[in-house]
Amino acid sequence: MGLFCSKNRQQVVPLDAKHSLTEANGSIDKTAHVIWLDHNATNSDPITQNSLFQLQKTFASVHPFANVKDCLKYLSTHKNAVPAMIVSDEFFEQIWLSVKSTSQIHSIYIISSKNEFNSIMSAKIQGIFPQIESLIRFLQRSVTQIKSDSLVMSTIPSMKYSKKYLQRVNQLFVYWMLTKQIILETKYENDAALKDFAKFCRWQYFGNANHLKHINEFERNYHTRSPIWWYTKRTFVFDLLNQGFQTQDAEIIIRMGFFIKDLHQQLHRLHSDAVKTQKYPIVAYRNHQISSEDLEKLKTVHGNLLSFNNFILADTDYQSSLNLAHQTSETTLIFRIQIESKQTSSPYAFLHNLSFSPDQSTSILFTMHSIFRIGEMKQLQGQLWQLDLTLAESNDEQIVNLNELLKSETQDSTSWFKLAQLMKQIHDYNRAKEIYYVLLNSFADADALKMAFIYNELGLVHDELGDYKSALSFYKKAIDIRQEHLPPNHRSLSISYNNMGEVQRQMGDYFNALSTHKKTLGIKQKALRANDRSFATTYNNIALTNELLGDFPTALDFYQKALDIKRRTLPNDHEELATTYNNMGELQRAMGNFTAALTSMEKALQIRLRNVPATDPSLAVIYNNIGLIHQELGDYPKAVSYLEKSLEVKLKSLPANHPSLAFSYNNIGTIHQQMGHFAQALSSYQIALAIQEKTLPPEHPEIAVTYTNIGVSYQAMANYSEARSYYDKAVQIRQKAFPPNHPLLGVSYNNLGHLHQLTGEYHTALEYYQRTLKLQKKSLSADHPSLAATYNNLADIHRKLENYSAALALYKRSLYIKNKSLPAHHPSLIITYNNMGSMHQALENYPAALECYKKTLEIQQKTFPPDHPDLAAVHNNIGVTHQSMKEYTTALDCYKKALSIQVSSLPPNHPDVAMTHNSMASVYACLGDFQNALKHEEQAIEIASQTLTQDHPHLVIFRNYHERINNKMKLMKNEQSNE
Repeated sequence: MGLFCSKNRQQVVPLDAKHSLTEANGSIDKTAHVIWLDHNATNSDPITQNSLFQLQKTFASVHPFANVKDCLKYLSTHKNAVPAMIVSDEFFEQIWLSVKSTSQIHSIYIISSKNEFNSIMSAKIQGIFPQIESLIRFLQRSVTQIKSDSLVMSTIPSMKYSKKYLQRVNQLFVYWMLTKQIILETKYENDAALKDFAKFCRWQYFGNANHLKHINEFERNYHTRSPIWWYTKRTFVFDLLNQGFQTQDAEIIIRMGFFIKDLHQQLHRLHSDAVKTQKYPIVAYRNHQISSEDLEKLKTVHGNLLSFNNFILADTDYQSSLNLAHQTSETTLIFRIQIESKQTSSPYAFLHNLSFSPDQSTSILFTMHSIFRIGEMKQLQGQLWQLDLTLAESNDEQIVNLNELLKSETQDSTSWFKLAQLMKQIHDYNRAKEIYYVLLNSFADADALKMAFIYNELGLVHDELGDYKSALSFYKKAIDIRQEHLPPNHRSLSISYNNMGEVQRQMGDYFNALSTHKKTLGIKQKALRANDRSFATTYNNIALTNELLGDFPTALDFYQKALDIKRRTLPNDHEELATTYNNMGELQRAMGNFTAALTSMEKALQIRLRNVPATDPSLAVIYNNIGLIHQELGDYPKAVSYLEKSLEVKLKSLPANHPSLAFSYNNIGTIHQQMGHFAQALSSYQIALAIQEKTLPPEHPEIAVTYTNIGVSYQAMANYSEARSYYDKAVQIRQKAFPPNHPLLGVSYNNLGHLHQLTGEYHTALEYYQRTLKLQKKSLSADHPSLAATYNNLADIHRKLENYSAALALYKRSLYIKNKSLPAHHPSLIITYNNMGSMHQALENYPAALECYKKTLEIQQKTFPPDHPDLAAVHNNIGVTHQSMKEYTTALDCYKKALSIQVSSLPPNHPDVAMTHNSMASVYACLGDFQNALKHEEQAIEIASQTLTQDHPHLVIFRNYHERINNKMKLMKNEQSNE
């Protein structure tokens, strides 16, 4: 007796024409929990991780255990029922004694290729599967809702397609068009394919006696009956095939490929014979229950092409279709299918005397992915509609064009690898991943180099999905296999090393990335000609990595090498030239050469726009980079426009948590920060951090960028403790990730210096700024804008320490660098002119101070919105200067302008608001209005006490001045009393 007896377990409902797979295996609950007991279950290798991921998609939660002890401990501490357990054969006997009688475990699935469990009879045992992958696919299919005879349609507009527009084609349409090409081109060993399919079906219907009987019959008698007979019999063959079509289940379609080809070829033979005597036109009808939404869509696609991706039956008896339509209350669409010519793009055949079912004598069976031209739609009555379709002819220009395009785009691949390649090209990476996993199981232990190729491709797919850890693991597996089976300088090894280096770079592991890319270069130098185009890729990647390590001259040199090779070997509008122009532009921006950077980026953009659709992710990169250059040039509205274009493209083409989205949110946040929209900036940065925490290692340098940005936002809102926390996190990451002279460490030191400056710790701030300057002088050009910023910051500290002459000299040095490298109205000049004004004022050169402040205000008004907080600061400074010149009324007007801006743009407890109240108090005192002076000074103290430490210099000044005003008022009161 076999493992399963119907009297000892619940019988699975058999499938027939009236039952779907859901009805047959409907007992699996997607809200359930599962235990997975296998010595590999807790491994971190990509195959195990993928199995765990697939189980997590099928069950609410999965609990993996690598030994029986931990599993039993879990069961003893979690008394709630666990509906399912997956156990490998090595642990089954150990765990069986503990779980066979408990009600805690409802179902057990055994992973084993052996037959030693056949003597066990229990209703708990739900099946034995040779691999975890086969069980997962069984479980997934068991929870998939399938309507056994439903239509799978897709449409494409009527136009000529090129590579540029391939992504715009309905992906379902091209998926099945290429699938059909592959199946018809594949040479099947029918007996082996039949045996493999029967084995696969036995996994799917394990324990279903009715289906197992049909499977045995199919394997034994397949060649004695026609494919049409088997298909129309509507047993497991019909249902499984339709499930594959409806869900794009790659494994079902691949394993049934031999049958699909046999069925198609039988239709082709019958069609070729019949057209000699048939009279045209031929009209057939097919009913389809349709949603209101889909009906409305079909009303708008007149003249387009429509394909039924599965095999479809239609009936030449119109009255029969009409009668069936009247039997339902749902919206029904009758397809009126007309065949006008002998030369059709898809074969079909009448089923008279061919079908298993005698009542299909008036039916026509069309092959998979038959293509029709959409005609007129009309409403027959109520919820009954009719749509005219015409079977496309074999010389239909659009179909021929698209077929040739698909062949061209997949010419470097063979068999099912073509489909995976196409899915990658149209950015359907999850579908590509599914196909590669199916192929991986097909080649396991059979062809090591094919497995290495699949591992490399899975690495690429996971890389595109932002899953860098899995990508790196797959690349390493590919390298291990290729090292074992290929010579040490084989080009395939250079490909895997290149890919591994790139994912190391994206993970922030720059030193290892550079080492890996140098290995790639070493292999190529021994294996390839000196002018081989692939050197350009390696030069480009070495340049990228050197750039990230802060070695800009070396990076620029390698970019130029890459560009030289591409110019010699490629057309002027080739996409690879766009990549190099983009990368050079990025580097030129980092080096402060903004004009050259913008020129490079615009060259890249023009090439890309000629080659890719508007939603291609590569356009997002260029839009982003052009936005950053406009930011550097001070054109913030244009910068925001390009950055939002970049984000829009990414949201349409990438997964929701792709690391690249974090990059866009960071950049948009930075623009808002510079425009004074601090709350919007912080929100963007926090979205970026949430994405990065899900997708990147915790010490990735990009997370340091986001920490820094969040710190800047908190600092701008006077939350200094939070700002310090995020700055420290950024420094810790950068000290581990970068060499000691990397410019980004200078950024972190500079931020900490500025924070200490704001909290009144001037000597500590001076130390950080000096560290920044020392580092920048080693890594940047003498007139780099970052040096100007650091000179400015050093001057600020000397000003605070009342070293005014030294401060003014440093400000002038900063202005000199900025005038050499920036436009005349660049926002960065605002800081320098403002600070120079402060120094002239401190040195009592008031006319020179006013001149600098007016230049500051002029640039601000051209750059910032009218309520930007920095305008308030300059109005304050102009007020101070007029006050120093004893022009008190003018000074008070300036302070009022400043306060009005601050009230609308800053938190009510911001220290800058306190400073303005203090200034107003002082000018009211000068005007002899001590009541108003006292009121404003009290407001200054109240606000400052909420955000500054009690010994902060500003708060000390406010309190002292408050005391002086009080004393003056007391003195005046006494004098009045004495009079």
